[in-house]
Amino acid sequence: MFGPPDSAPRRRAGGRLALALGLLLGSLPGVSRAEPPPPPSAPRVSEPPPMFAYWVGAIGLSGLSVGAVTGFLAMNQQGIAEDHCSPSLRLCDGAGRQASETGRTLRDISTAAWIVGGVGVGLSAYLLLTAPSQPNAVALSVSVEGAHPKAALVAHF
Repeated sequence: MFGPPDSAPRRRAGGRLALALGLLLGSLPGVSRAEPPPPPSAPRVSEPPPMFAYWVGAIGLSGLSVGAVTGFLAMNQQGIAEDHCSPSLRLCDGAGRQASETGRTLRDISTAAWIVGGVGVGLSAYLLLTAPSQPNAVALSVSVEGAHPKAALVAHF
């Protein structure tokens, strides 16, 4: 009882410790160390839709509507000018001359508005079609609590 302490448990514990350290450090002969798995990536946060594309599209649609309205007004002024002007003599009264000048101004505004509208709608379509796509996610959740099973299908588009 009062003899030398038993060294067998110490040797077993020391051997286990050396084996564990060797495995962790990869220094044991014939034992290869596996690479740890990569850390989980952060969840992708879906970006909001490109608001600039919507603004450009709204400006484009406004340009198209202004172009259409001023084009119709210009055609109306052309009709008034034809009623108050003589095509053979190329003479107009006051109302015909005023309608002709107003029609030319409306025609120029309509042309510029159609150009702005076409560029705006085209640029908006380009921006929306080339925007990075958002991942679609679908998940199915099933839970059983007592005698009442529940299922839920969640989809994000």
